[in-house]
Amino acid sequence: MVPGYREVRQLGAGRTGRVFLATYQSTGAYVAIKYLNATLRRDAEFMDRFRSDTPHLVEIDDPSVVRLYEYVETPTRAAVVMELVDGVSLRTLLTEHGHVTPEAALAVLKSTLQALAAAHERGVPHRDVTPDNLLVQADGTAKLGDFGVVVHVEEPGVPAGTPPYMAPELWTQGRDGPPADLYAAACVLFEAVRGRPPYAAHQGSEGEASEVPALRAKHAEEPIPLEVAPDALRDLLRRGLAKDPAERYASARQFAAELEEDAAAAYGPDWEQRGRRHLAEQATLLALRFPLARTDSRPSVAANLRERVPRLPPQLWVAGATVVAALIAILLSGGRFPSGPGTILMPPPQAQTEAQTEAQTEPQTASSRTATPTARTTAPTARATTPPPSSAPPPLPTPQGGTSVSLPTVRSAGIVGWNGATGSIAVSTDGTGPVRLLISYTLRDGDGGAARTVREETRTLRGSTSYNSAVSYAPGRPACGERVYAGLLVMTEPAAANGPQVSEAAVNGPACPTPPPTRSATPTSQPSASATGTPTPSPSDAPVAPPPVSESPVARPPDPPSNAPAAQPTGTPPTRLPEAPAALPTETPPTRLSDVPAAQPSGDPSRLWPQPSAAPLLPASPEPPDAE
Repeated sequence: MVPGYREVRQLGAGRTGRVFLATYQSTGAYVAIKYLNATLRRDAEFMDRFRSDTPHLVEIDDPSVVRLYEYVETPTRAAVVMELVDGVSLRTLLTEHGHVTPEAALAVLKSTLQALAAAHERGVPHRDVTPDNLLVQADGTAKLGDFGVVVHVEEPGVPAGTPPYMAPELWTQGRDGPPADLYAAACVLFEAVRGRPPYAAHQGSEGEASEVPALRAKHAEEPIPLEVAPDALRDLLRRGLAKDPAERYASARQFAAELEEDAAAAYGPDWEQRGRRHLAEQATLLALRFPLARTDSRPSVAANLRERVPRLPPQLWVAGATVVAALIAILLSGGRFPSGPGTILMPPPQAQTEAQTEAQTEPQTASSRTATPTARTTAPTARATTPPPSSAPPPLPTPQGGTSVSLPTVRSAGIVGWNGATGSIAVSTDGTGPVRLLISYTLRDGDGGAARTVREETRTLRGSTSYNSAVSYAPGRPACGERVYAGLLVMTEPAAANGPQVSEAAVNGPACPTPPPTRSATPTSQPSASATGTPTPSPSDAPVAPPPVSESPVARPPDPPSNAPAAQPTGTPPTRLPEAPAALPTETPPTRLSDVPAAQPSGDPSRLWPQPSAAPLLPASPEPPDAE
């Protein structure tokens, strides 16, 4: 166990060692501690090289690099204290989802190249760029870690590294360096979009022993499988996977610049945002595998308090005993102070202890920042360290009594009633200490869109063991007929026992307006027809337009039979009736004509339906107006 840190639980184990989740006791910040395995410690060449690289690695402060805080070595152990990345490896992502989109693969490659550039500029190659060493966080950003930590394959003549990602010069000459790192990064790009490395050997009956020679031949001789890669990535893979190191990119910076140009030309200027959204979506689905998702083995609050209370020197114990004796004497005397001079009020010993502890800690911390990495055996000040950054969780607040307050354990966190705009977050803890609430609002277009973060906020909860914090955010109304999904992502520090919580709600846009009816192909004069199918009369038809004339045919005297043919031409009704709207059946006019004459004399059909076309013939038949 590294002094100054408290281990929480083991996170995993691999070919290079075991990794533990731990906290920095001075601030409570989370860190990861990797204990190198015995195979590496017995490798004198590796240990000498790693000791020389450590001072340069400690100085690297790049957002794409997993920070290395300190390296501690004893005769029996070698430990690397580094930044804790709350996410999952790219290997886990590919194992669960198979592959990622080309934009997401390019986003991972860009972060990888930025990390390699920061290390290469200090003269430190990575030597083992693989999906296992790339960590993807909940926001879609990626970090490269484990610089210089590489093991040999258990086979004679094979250099240190991971065979599927080793450059041809590593196989043939054992020569590592920046060109070999760029080759491995191109292999990671190919695997991210295809779900497998560019060269894979089929295992024989001897297993890995027969696979390694086959991989060596493929990396050295087989053509680059560009035909199965997306078109936009082929130029990058052609140069990145070139057999001759001189044909590859001259540096990681040049590789990254070409990546930016090709990605923008193929996928648009916002390719990186879409890629990171896809990575964030894939990583969030695995949020329960994040290092801070489980805190089952977290020490109890009482144990935490015992560790934080410093040991008091003997003189303070004597002073404390004196104060206690004085208080007992006051209580026995009924609360009255003795008369006369000599009464002294002493400050609580805890306050003195805290002041002394701070005075002793500050010089020690300042000196540890400037030390150089050395092997440590006993005193904590003998190691080379870069303490975890102050941006980590701040020191716990100290009340006036002088006793440090422990972080509570978050039993659960949940999202209640999220409807896409409002809701609440329920948090349950086992103590009243501070809990940091990290809230992210997301939007996803349609059923197949990728979620994107549109707003983030942080809240601090304290003073209770049960909280209900209201949240609200108006993402805007979708367009008519469209649907978006408004999401809420909630995480806590310390991490809740049930991990990050995600909730989404569908938000529908308003109904689109009904389009105007399509006009029929009939002439423009037809829509003005009346309900009975008769066209609206023109001004020339006004003398016969009023229909009431036909409503009282019984009161009119019958016209002479000789005038009937002149008043109503027999061919007019068939010509006028077909001009009615299409919705009126052609059989309707005969039906109406046959129904009306119930009270009409049988000898005068011309009086049943006044026809506008008969207007010019009115002088020949003046009897109907005179009869009225």
